[in-house]
Amino acid sequence: MKEARNIPPTGIRFPDWLKDALKKAASDECRSFNGEVIKRLERSLKEDGIIKA
Repeated sequence: MKEARNIPPTGIRFPDWLKDALKKAASDECRSFNGEVIKRLERSLKEDGIIKA
């Protein structure tokens, strides 16, 4: 993956309840919020067969 500073930001609006849940999950796993979102999106896309494992 590219270095984070070379990836242009993407603005996404999250409902408060989802943002809070992602922040908690990130904290529990010692990840950043961004890292948690990426991990979960990648896992979901792999499970759906959209990207290869």
